[in-house]
Amino acid sequence: MKICVMHSKPMIALLAVLAALLLTACAPSVKVRSDADPGVDMRQYQSYDFFSQMGVEGDNYSNLLGRHFRDAISAQMDARGYRKSDAPQLQINVSIGAEEKVRVNTYQDPYLYGGYYGMRGYGYAGGPWGYPGGTQTTVTQYTEANVYIDMVDASEHKMVWQGVATFTVTDKVQQQLRESVYNTVDKVFTQFPVAAPASK
Repeated sequence: MKICVMHSKPMIALLAVLAALLLTACAPSVKVRSDADPGVDMRQYQSYDFFSQMGVEGDNYSNLLGRHFRDAISAQMDARGYRKSDAPQLQINVSIGAEEKVRVNTYQDPYLYGGYYGMRGYGYAGGPWGYPGGTQTTVTQYTEANVYIDMVDASEHKMVWQGVATFTVTDKVQQQLRESVYNTVDKVFTQFPVAAPASK
């Protein structure tokens, strides 16, 4: 049995993970989920604002990143009838998490007939004629990252809703950062309990 180990490029900083994460936001590997306080009706809130410094805003992040998230989330909230306020009922935070994982795949080598035509004596060596077929295992390390959008009741200081987008980080660059952030936020808000009015 042969084992091939393939390593992804090391993560220099969380910002690099985020950039790759967002640039694959339209790939099929993106998954979204949400969680909510069952005792809270999100329709009871009318106003929102953001944390003065969100998790994606700081020395390790691009200054534009937080602005893109603020604009994209504001568009979603405004479309649902919420208004931005200096005395908000909801406060919003965006943060990023990343985790290194391992994927193991084992398959018959070669795929066809479970054997191969090679140098093991004469002729065919493989499963159909009673010869042992080989297997190959690949071990791939990859990075799984999450974008968290948290909404906190400003008066009670407790989280009432969270939306999460999960990505498998790849090196494939597909879109510009701003468009990727908007697409990510759009996907997360499909889980939001208050729907936006249908466009006419």
